[in-house]
Amino acid sequence: MIIGLQPGKFWDEGKFMCSLFRKDMKIYIYSGADMDYAEACIKEFNALSKEALNEICTGAVRYCIDSLNNWAEIDKRDEIEAKMSVEITPDMPPEKILKCMTPVSMSVRPSEDGRIGYQVEFDCDWAPDKGMEVVVLDGKPLYLGEFGDHSPWDNFE
Repeated sequence: MIIGLQPGKFWDEGKFMCSLFRKDMKIYIYSGADMDYAEACIKEFNALSKEALNEICTGAVRYCIDSLNNWAEIDKRDEIEAKMSVEITPDMPPEKILKCMTPVSMSVRPSEDGRIGYQVEFDCDWAPDKGMEVVVLDGKPLYLGEFGDHSPWDNFE
């Protein structure tokens, strides 16, 4: 259930309880998307399949390792790793990365074809300046990486 919905020029902003992460999150409902559709997006996110969540975790580990390697190029890797919630290794159980991720917001744009799609922004230990974005369509992650304000209907190929 969306609470505290406030109208805005380009989107309405409210909050919802993310049962998947046991945390309140902001929700941005863009003009043209209705409340029923936004609620359907929340319901789908809260009920992501184990396969989808594993795909997100596996992708987050790859993104984390790439980011840490980029931090090493400017001699900041040790500083970032010292702030990490868990030690990151390529062979770690992917779900451990969840301790390093905090969901911040969900963005819901109007569906272009009747399917459920949304974008979720995370704060993450390894990219404090950029965060992470996950774009989901029909319960399947399409994009995971640096925040870029993507839509589920963008071309990711």
